[in-house]
Amino acid sequence: MRRTLPLLLALAAAAAEANFCARDDVPAATLLFPYVEVGVTPEGVPDPQAETTISRIVNVSPNAVVVHFTVWDVTGVPRVVFDEILSGFDALQINWRDFLNGRGDLFDTARTDLTASAPLTRTPYQWGPDRPCSLPGPACTDPLPEAQNRGAVTEGQCPVSPPYGDRSDLAPLIRTLLRGSTVARDQVECGWDVLDPTHELFVGTLGPSPIWFYVTADVVGSCTPTSPMDPAYWNGVARDDNVLIGDVIYLSPAGNRSEMMPAVHIEAAAGAGGGPSVTGFYEERSAGAETRREPLGTAFGFSYASDRWAGIETSLILWKNLTEMSTADDPQADSWSETSSCGSYVYYAWDMNERVRGRESLMCDPGCWYLPSVNQFPFATQKVPLSLEYFDLAGGEGWILLVLPPSYAQAFVDRTPDGQGWTQRPYMGWTGLVLNYGTYTAGSEGATLANAHCFPMQSLPDLGVSAGMTPIR
Repeated sequence: MRRTLPLLLALAAAAAEANFCARDDVPAATLLFPYVEVGVTPEGVPDPQAETTISRIVNVSPNAVVVHFTVWDVTGVPRVVFDEILSGFDALQINWRDFLNGRGDLFDTARTDLTASAPLTRTPYQWGPDRPCSLPGPACTDPLPEAQNRGAVTEGQCPVSPPYGDRSDLAPLIRTLLRGSTVARDQVECGWDVLDPTHELFVGTLGPSPIWFYVTADVVGSCTPTSPMDPAYWNGVARDDNVLIGDVIYLSPAGNRSEMMPAVHIEAAAGAGGGPSVTGFYEERSAGAETRREPLGTAFGFSYASDRWAGIETSLILWKNLTEMSTADDPQADSWSETSSCGSYVYYAWDMNERVRGRESLMCDPGCWYLPSVNQFPFATQKVPLSLEYFDLAGGEGWILLVLPPSYAQAFVDRTPDGQGWTQRPYMGWTGLVLNYGTYTAGSEGATLANAHCFPMQSLPDLGVSAGMTPIR
């Protein structure tokens, strides 16, 4: 039985100019933190000496807003929901290790009104060459309004609202809900073709640490125990105000390493401006409700480097809205359909000399058959090393084109385990890279090469094509 924990149990502002369907980091109504990991001890308790993830959110509007967090497990099941109230121009930081410990008191925001004393003020005054006047006074018009206090969010909107305080009593339940889907799983042949036996299985190497998951944050009009999977959430709860920006930081204290990259900013577009005309973010799981959110991409490009002896390793974070896990609620299941080695993606890997390998190859000795690689991305979110142990690479350095089913060429066979085909399964995704280079680390987002939900013509071989543009061929 699936359980979602309402942890402890938006009003909005002026929106920035939207560029709907573009992969850009602009104020948004929804933020996606596509991969969150927290290292734990053998007993399953967060380890302060292991890796953790920090997310940061800023409300760029002067109005107070309610932000609804949904914590999803690796199979895309919402497990925990909670709300935070941000005053105008407010910022919030969450160390997800604290969350797994139930320590809401370490990241809560309160609805308490705040005051300011000199030299600080709650009304920004512009002092510069383009200032509206020489000195502040009644005749001056300040370009930025005063920040609205948290108290603008009423008791009627959030009768049981943050701060939640220390809820360590909930920590074991939170960890149980999230870690159950990340234990090692067996992986089976998909039954279509012969599998390449030279690759290790990513899912077969998993252990109890880290616990990983993903998180979404939406601007809402009131605190709610529901999740975006509830159609009612999109009929009066979720707001379309594009006022949030954010980023995510990955910390590995043991190796003294860190990476940082922007959160995935997902804009809202109400009415005929874009929302109803496309398959938007969340819509594959909202029971047909219109979410008015822009979709993410369907093809991606990114460089990689892999040289274990030199200490160079690239890992790919792939978030996608659908999973090939068919027994999401029972990680110990022994069914043949538990995890299919077929997977809904293809890739091409070029080395520095333009030699290429792909996810599938044709073997003809003595007869001919396809030899597909196993599905290394069966979860909704995962971080997998881009190495020869897991993938067919053309060399130690190069770049990869990864394509999801909506951008397949028409002749491609969709190897989705349930056989529905991509027209019934609207895959969309996001890619990020983590590079270990000796004692250094870096992180970046992959490039989006297609978004077939917004531009149906963006499929192989014409990725990137839209009105007025030259296709990538």
